[in-house]
Amino acid sequence: MLTVDVLREERAIRYRQRPHLRVREENQALEFLNDVGISLLFGNKDMELPTLWGAICGDDRPLPGTNRDRNLNLAWTWKDRLPIAGKVLYGKFLRKKPVFISLDLAPYFYALSPNYGNLAEDYLQDYEDGRLSVEARQVFEVLLDQGALPTSRLRREAGLGGKANAGRFDRALAELQMDFRISKVSISDANRWGYCYVYDLLPRHFAQVVEASRHIGGNEAREAILVRYLRSVVAATPQQVARLFDWQPSDVERLVSRLAAQGRVRAEVQIEGLPGEHLVLTES
Repeated sequence: MLTVDVLREERAIRYRQRPHLRVREENQALEFLNDVGISLLFGNKDMELPTLWGAICGDDRPLPGTNRDRNLNLAWTWKDRLPIAGKVLYGKFLRKKPVFISLDLAPYFYALSPNYGNLAEDYLQDYEDGRLSVEARQVFEVLLDQGALPTSRLRREAGLGGKANAGRFDRALAELQMDFRISKVSISDANRWGYCYVYDLLPRHFAQVVEASRHIGGNEAREAILVRYLRSVVAATPQQVARLFDWQPSDVERLVSRLAAQGRVRAEVQIEGLPGEHLVLTES
C-alpha cells in the first residue's frame, strides 16, 4: 500500500526538491517546467502542484522578507523571462491562479477552451450567450483593436480606470485568462511602480498552440492533461482533479473509466494516512 511518507518522497523527486535535482540555471528551470507540464510559481495549499520556487529552494519554504534573496530573485526573473521569450505560458489559467503551462501541453487546454477559431466572432457569441462578462468584453475588444498594451493603459482604454473599478478589471483579466483568450506577453514600466504586465490576445503570440489544438477532441485533451498531472503529483482524488481543472465530476468519472479500461490509470487506490480513494498511473 502507498503511504503518505512514500508519496511525499516521490513528489520531492518529481518536484525536483532533492539537492541533486534542484534548479540552478534558467535552462534547468525551463526543463523543469516542460517536464511537469503544469506548475505554480509559489506554493498554494489549495492546489497540489509542483512549484518553481520549491525546485529552486528544495522545498516550499515561506518567502523571505527581503528582495535581496538570490533564490527569490531567480524565481521572479525566470517567471517573467521565460514567458516573454515565448517558451512557456504563464497566467491565471487554473482557478484564477497564476500557473505555468508548457507549450506541448497548452494545446490540450486550448482545445477545451471556448475558442473556435475566429477571434472577432467567438467572444461576441459567448457574450450574447451570457458566458462572457461586460468587463471582459471591454478588455478583449481593446486588445483586439489595439494590440498588446500594458495593464495601466489597458485599464483606461477599457473604461475601467480608477480605484472603484480595480476589482472589476482584475476579474475581467482573470476571466479572459481562464478562457485562454489573453496572456501575459511582456513587462512594462508604464505605471507608478515601474513594473506591470503587458497583455495581448493569446493566439497572436502563441499561434503554434492554437494550431496544434485544432484536431484535438475533448476526450483526448482531458486524457493528456490528467495523465501529465498524475505523472507529476503521483496521486490525486477525482474530486481534486475536478476542482483543479474545473471539470464536471461526471466528466472526470467517464475519463477515469476510459483510462482504467485502457490500463493506464488505477482508481480507488488507498493511501495510508490520507482519506479518500486516489488515482495513480499504472506506470507508477
